[in-house]
Formats: sequence, structure tokens, C-alpha cells
Amino acid sequence: MDRLAPVAISVLLASCLATGQAQAPNAPIQTGAAIANQRSQTDNGTGEIPKFYAHGRQVLVTVSVWKHAPKTVPEQVLKRYPDAADLAVPPVARGLSANDFRVYDNGAEQRINYVEEFDLPWRDVDRQWHFYPRVRGTWGNFLSSAIGQPVAMYVIGYIPPLSRSGPCHTFRVVAGDNDVVMNRTRYCDNDESDTATVAGGELAAQAKSFAKSGKSGSISVSSRPFVFWSSRVLSLIRDNAAGSGSASALAGKPTYVVVVHDSKAPATVQVATEYELMPVTSWDYPCPVDHPAIYVFGFIYKQNGEVAARFGDTYSCLELGDYQVRLPVEGRGWSSIEIPTRFNTQVELRPGDYDLHVVVSDGHRWGQAQMPLRVELIDSHALSVSDIASNGVLRDASSLLPDAALVSPAPLMPSPLVSQQSQFIPVPEARIRQRSPLPLYFEIYEPLLAGRNPEVYYRMRITDLKDGTLVVNTGPTSAAQHVTPGNAVVPVSLKIDTAELPSGSYKIEIQASDSAGRTTEWRMAKFEIR
Repeated sequence: MDRLAPVAISVLLASCLATGQAQAPNAPIQTGAAIANQRSQTDNGTGEIPKFYAHGRQVLVTVSVWKHAPKTVPEQVLKRYPDAADLAVPPVARGLSANDFRVYDNGAEQRINYVEEFDLPWRDVDRQWHFYPRVRGTWGNFLSSAIGQPVAMYVIGYIPPLSRSGPCHTFRVVAGDNDVVMNRTRYCDNDESDTATVAGGELAAQAKSFAKSGKSGSISVSSRPFVFWSSRVLSLIRDNAAGSGSASALAGKPTYVVVVHDSKAPATVQVATEYELMPVTSWDYPCPVDHPAIYVFGFIYKQNGEVAARFGDTYSCLELGDYQVRLPVEGRGWSSIEIPTRFNTQVELRPGDYDLHVVVSDGHRWGQAQMPLRVELIDSHALSVSDIASNGVLRDASSLLPDAALVSPAPLMPSPLVSQQSQFIPVPEARIRQRSPLPLYFEIYEPLLAGRNPEVYYRMRITDLKDGTLVVNTGPTSAAQHVTPGNAVVPVSLKIDTAELPSGSYKIEIQASDSAGRTTEWRMAKFEIR
């Protein structure tokens, strides 16, 4: 059987932690990613898409800790925002260790296997993207302004014993006599998304009908799919000290596991979606009785009209209130929450041609984007290149650990795209401002890296679509800085200088080659400068 074997790499990412996993045939990974020590499951003879299975038991929880002390608010702040008295906080508790915490899962104390402190600043950077991972995907919005309280945030990990008490667990964290606020108080082995409720089911049926209608609707929606032949699972790999029984013997270095898919297994298709809900950009806080929410539904159709895959999630005002900083509204104090404007997720698809429909609703209005989607067949033995994600959000990969703590024991969705300690988050609009750099992400698949150490290169050329002029044409560029020995995936994230290019439409092409004399075909994506 032609295949690329799963390859695990031990790359120290001070930023990355994921769920430790062991094979369990009845617990599907929500992202569809395989794990390093598990054989990929190929065509099962039934015509169904092969599945990747794992059971994640590593639980992560994020807690903020303050010293138990009287609350104080600067007088100048109270003069401008009287309601800020309710938000006053005592000094933060920094420098805590595993011995300072106690974790209880369903009432039983657990052994902590990981603790890491993240100190957050008083004020976030203005105009910064904020992301909110969920089991079914990651939501995000572009905050025009945000003020944060001083926080000492800790990510705490533990592996609870197997339980027959039900699919959901409650947990709590104690830190002596300090005040502790957790990012969540429960987790479930099943999917508790609102789309599974009666109301959500009714909306899903309406969304499918709206998708079939082909109408654009009143909500502006843009979406773009990207095909990759790899998946990533953040894993917590314990060292020998973890078995000593000492409370201070924590897990070893975080390890990033990358899996290359079978030639017969489905590809990982990441779908980036953005939408505009104008004129509504925020919700009042506290949330209204009807609990306003945003709904995203995706339908992927085969050429014969059958549904090949679907996805969906709901984000309500109540949930956002737990994540976001409330914004000051003149004359009313702290009373509004900005609404997410994007949703990123992924599905698994076999090679073929499809039609992708993404529907967005606020419960009253509707909008959709539709586009063709092609998944090509990968040659397990050949050098190859993934889709090119032209334009995206780049952020430090240290954000992945707190992200994982929001969804564990489920893995992050979509599978994070990381290159050289930076996470690349694709966006649907391949449009940048003039003199702005073009963020770029693609993967080179080099099966020879699994057993040897060949040199890997890539070339890039950019063509002005107005007159066909070749405006950029690089020679072979070494990808050595992106290569991890033994890993067949070479993730490449770049910022392309476009300062000298005038406004217009362009295409960018990438070709890979290696020291064994192999060369790929050119892979192409388009972008605009405005």
C-alpha cells in the first residue's frame, strides 16, 4: 500500500502543549487529525471516508489568581468610569508552582502534571485580533480597543482517571487562600454545541435550505478553503521524572506531533470565513433575555448533489461575556461586547471536486458564500506542495497553550499551522493594502526526510495579471530553517515584501525541489493590492 507513514517530531515549543492521547476506537478526534503512534486508517471498503481515532485524556485549565486582599481602584479611573468599582481587583499572585494548587475532577483530587505561568499586560495592543477556540472551530474578532486587568494566568494540566459517571465532568482549582477564577468549570466527552439543540436543529434545516437556494442574503459572507495533507496534534509527553510520584515532578517538554496523511486517506481542508453584521457590531451587556448569537453552517456537496461533509457552530452573547473584556460606553460604563467576525474550522475530504457553501445567520438575517473546491490526489512517494494560503493573521505560537486549555481534552480546531514559532491563521480575502507585506503559508511534503536528510528548496514568482509581466522571480531558496529532521512536512510561513508593487491583481506561484533532483509543478494562488 502506498503511504506516507505518520511521523512524530520532538520540537521544543515553549508555547505549545496538547492533549496526550491513546488509541480508542470509539472516540473520534474532533479535528480529524491522527496521532503519531497510530496507524492511519485507509479505505475500509465501504466507500466511507476513513476515520482517524484517538482518545484524549489530558485536561488543561486556565486560571487567573489574585492575592486575597482588599480591592482598590485609582481615583482617576472611578471619576471617569464609576462602574469600574465592580471590576476592581487585588494584587495578582505570581510565581506559584504545582505545590500551590489543588485540582478536583468530579470531586476527586487529581495529580497535576503540568503548570506554566503566563503574565498578561494591563492593556492589550490596540486593533489586535482576538481568538476564541471552541470544539468545532475557532472564532475571532478585530477589537478596536481593549483594556485588560492585570492578570497572573496559569495553565494547569492533569490526566483524570477513566470514569463511568457520565460524559461530562466538573472541576475546580484551589490555590491556598488566593482568589481563583477559572476559564471554565466543566468539560464533556461529547459535543454539546448549541447546534445540537432543538432551536439549533431548526436553524440548521433552514441553513441547508438557504444554501440550496443559492441566494447571497443580507449578511455579507466571504470564505476560502485550503487543502493540506497533514495534521497537527499538540501533545504532552511526560519524562521519566513524571513517574516518581512527587507532586513537583511535572511533564517533560511539550512536543508537537505532525502526521502526514495516507495517499488514500482524506485531506485536511481548512475553511476560513469572515462576515459583516453591520450595522450591529456589539451586544449589550448583560446579555438580553433572548441571548443573541451567531450561527455558522457549512455544507460541502459532491458533484451529484450529495452532502460530502458539513460543519457548524454557535456563539452566543453569554459565552462571549466569559472571554472578552467589556468595552466602556460613554455615559453607561462598561456595557458592550464586540461580536466575532470570523470563524475558522476544518473537515476531511477525499480527492475530488466539490461545491462549498458557508451560511451565516444571527437568527433573523442570513448570508452565504459559495465556491468550488478541489482536493487533489497526493503521491505518497513524490515531492509535493500544498495549497498556498495567501494572506492571513500571524501571531506568536505561545498563544496555542492557552488556546488548548479552552477545549482540552479535545484538540484544537482547526489544526494549527505553525512555522518557526509563529502561527498562521488563514483569512478568506486575499487582499492587502498597498505597501503592506503579504503573509504567506504553504507546506512542502518531502517523503525523503523521513529517512534521509536531503536539501529542500522552493522558488517563488509573482505575475501581474493586468499585462502578464513577471514582477518577482526568485531562484531556489533553501527551506532548511523550516525543516525538522525526520519530519516529512516542511511548513513555510513568509512575509512577502510588496512595497514596490502598484495596486492591481497578481498571482503568486511556488515550486519545490530537492537535492535528489526532484521538482514539483508550480502551485498558484491569487492576491490583490488595493
